[in-house]
Amino acid sequence: MSATATQTQTHTAAPSTPLPYSPSSQEAPLRPWKFHLDEAGAIIIAVHIIAAASLFYYTPAAKTWWLTFVSWQLGNFGVTVGIHRLWSHRSYTASLPLRFALGIMATMAFQQRIYWWAMRHRLHHRYIDTDMDPYNAKKGFWYTHIGWVYEKVHYPKMKLIDRKDLDEDIVVQLNKKYFVPLSIFFCFVAPTILGATWGDALGGFLYGGCVARVAIWHCTWSLNSFAHLLGDQPYSTEHSAKGELIVAILTNGEGHHNYHHEFPNDYRNGVKAHHYDPSKWLIWAFAKLRLAHSLITIPDAEIAKAEIQTLEQHARRMRQIAEEEDRLLWGPELESLPVWTLAEMKRLVADEGRDLFVIDGLVLDFAAFTKRHPGGEKLLTAYRGKDATKAFYGPLNNHTKSARTLLRTMRIAKVAP
Repeated sequence: MSATATQTQTHTAAPSTPLPYSPSSQEAPLRPWKFHLDEAGAIIIAVHIIAAASLFYYTPAAKTWWLTFVSWQLGNFGVTVGIHRLWSHRSYTASLPLRFALGIMATMAFQQRIYWWAMRHRLHHRYIDTDMDPYNAKKGFWYTHIGWVYEKVHYPKMKLIDRKDLDEDIVVQLNKKYFVPLSIFFCFVAPTILGATWGDALGGFLYGGCVARVAIWHCTWSLNSFAHLLGDQPYSTEHSAKGELIVAILTNGEGHHNYHHEFPNDYRNGVKAHHYDPSKWLIWAFAKLRLAHSLITIPDAEIAKAEIQTLEQHARRMRQIAEEEDRLLWGPELESLPVWTLAEMKRLVADEGRDLFVIDGLVLDFAAFTKRHPGGEKLLTAYRGKDATKAFYGPLNNHTKSARTLLRTMRIAKVAP
């Protein structure tokens, strides 16, 4: 078997089209948010303050900018290729040397221990959009982005999450035991030392250390917030996860989140050839170099089924809309209307007191609407027997879509050209 052998997963197609995701589908009330500040939260605040002050008050050397970018990207890939796709989802198998390298990169992300991150992420997938989800999208943007950091919550169902592989991984356990000294060194000391080699030790600390950490944090957090609130859902509408290109760019491919939540252990997040997913390309390259193997991919047929089911949901919704439209009164079709001259309309107004005027070349009978007009009865009757097109579309009032739709129910004739 080659290093890039595909593991096939078998999925049984649903007998019927699943119901679309609805924010109100969970009957349990949301747990209220209570602010809690621990050491990790305080460090995050402090690093943000230092990073913000650095951007305003300190200009680093040119090489330090490159150091910042590399530090940011190494940490980003440590999350995407390491903590997320390898340790959280077991989407591929990595050799020990690669695991050690990814462990160091994961430490550079400064997002707690690999074990802690992976366990919470597995909980997130298993109980998405509920109070058991540590990043519950139903609580809104700020909670999913950073509010969850400042909350102390016990998750009773965490004990149901499988952790055997994490307990047996030497890299995960070393990271768990030595996270504090390792993170201090790789996140702050190493950038300072590197910056010192070109005379910018302070810049190395401020930018290669603090600014890069803040960038990594917000890129990762954007998955919890933006990728669950904005974007498309081509693979499933049963959960809040969405696909968003900008998030994919910021997170090295993680932004194809709708696919990921539908097929979480596929090593690819961007499954299409044109999808931006450098983490996928990097894992593929590791496999070619025999540093990784057993890359899990979902069969094309299963992916197609998910897309078809989602399209069926949209089609079913469109049919429901069409059926509802048929039950409503939209007014007579233009082809069925008689043709009048303006003189005929004015005669009916003068002789019979009809409430008629012209808009868009159509004679409208507004008698039933006179007393309900938001602008008052006087404004309507002023145009009795006249062409009110300019007044309707003019600068005096910006009529709504519903107002324009209502006109269709009033039309009784076409004006002869």
